[in-house]
Amino acid sequence: MCQGLIVILSGIWWCGLIEEGGKIDTKQLKSFLAVYASGSFTKAAKMLNTSQPAVSEQIKSLENNLNCRLFDRMGRSIKPTLKADILYPGARSVIDNLERIKEEISSEDQCVRGELIIGASTIPGAYLLPHFASRFQKQHQSVSFEIRIADSLTIIHLLTEHKILLGVVGAKQPSSRLNFKTIGDDELILVSSTEKIMEKSVDLKDLLRMPFLLREEGSGTRKAIEECGIKNGFTVAELNTVAVLGSNAAIKEAVKEDLGVSIVSRISVRDELVSGRLQETAIEGVRMRRSFYSVTLKGRSLPNLYFIFLKKLLSMG
Repeated sequence: MCQGLIVILSGIWWCGLIEEGGKIDTKQLKSFLAVYASGSFTKAAKMLNTSQPAVSEQIKSLENNLNCRLFDRMGRSIKPTLKADILYPGARSVIDNLERIKEEISSEDQCVRGELIIGASTIPGAYLLPHFASRFQKQHQSVSFEIRIADSLTIIHLLTEHKILLGVVGAKQPSSRLNFKTIGDDELILVSSTEKIMEKSVDLKDLLRMPFLLREEGSGTRKAIEECGIKNGFTVAELNTVAVLGSNAAIKEAVKEDLGVSIVSRISVRDELVSGRLQETAIEGVRMRRSFYSVTLKGRSLPNLYFIFLKKLLSMG
């Protein structure tokens, strides 16, 4: 698929911006996407490995074709117009589909290659994806991975801002823009230091009196505790929280030091339970489970590599 390909968008109306029979060059669309994403003609030129005047000319041609202004020039800075906001999803979809077709045509031997950049919340990013990525890479040795780990809310924000194409998170967020699909589940358990004398099980009243370690707002584990707590008759506000910590690793280390107890993902403490560095205690009448999800943007076409990876990832669920 050559760079100079002309895409004929006859009869397709992007909110009245494109006249019937209008011709949009892929160079114009790619320049528009780069400027929109970077907020700068200079940065867009670096992204596209071209000159700033060339990018400016492509944007000018696109604006002439669409008969509208896409960027307001304010001194050295630029700001997308409302029409640019309307155009972006359609332009992004066109380029993604062309890239996917290019990959499929060029990969006559069905070889899957390239880099997968995946956003993941803490637990799936640390404990699920490395294992699955290893299995996938053994089947497709020309694939490399970058796994960006943050809390679930941050991963979803990166996705909606078009900074990543695929996320794996431990909590759903209500949104008409997102597709969530279950890829697996996990149990949440109460753990404490092995130095702490604990019964084999405790009731809910005992739990609410214990010094408790909680994950930060936006964490999938915290949201799961909140949701499971409501189902089992308690709220996070009722816990005797002595510390809020920003990572699962920090929670585990604080529990080992007997700063408090915590409810954590079972898969995240498998090794510590086996080695005896942490102990598990049942909560009478309470069982807590949560799911992990892949998340993508609705209407966003995934490149072939991402499409194949996601298909295999979903087969885990």
